[in-house]
Amino acid sequence: MSLFDYQELIDDKPMHIATVNNKNNPNLAVASDVRVIEKDKIIISVNEMIHTEKNIEYNPNVVLTVFDSDYKGLRIFGKAKYYTDGNYYDFCMKTFFDNSEVTPFGATKPKGAIVVNVTKVEKLV
Repeated sequence: MSLFDYQELIDDKPMHIATVNNKNNPNLAVASDVRVIEKDKIIISVNEMIHTEKNIEYNPNVVLTVFDSDYKGLRIFGKAKYYTDGNYYDFCMKTFFDNSEVTPFGATKPKGAIVVNVTKVEKLV
């Protein structure tokens, strides 16, 4: 399996990321600044997410979903890590905010970067 096979569906498309907190309550967030960076890694720029960082620190297991306009998509399982500086953060800053972009909520730089090491991909039809 290589995520590069699904890059057109994943890159820069709205994606859901599901996490759980320390009381096993689920959280679902939406991300749109998303890229495949390796055959088994996805990076997500954290622009507005509130609970996701803490949840990943507690439990790194995540599920991502992404769909095309015909509702065909992927469910992507993996382990996530949250970064607030370093190469992954710099990648998000350069890739998603290099042209003075502003998110709908007013962010002018990422709060962080989530890197998901993908362990399984399921096609959704």
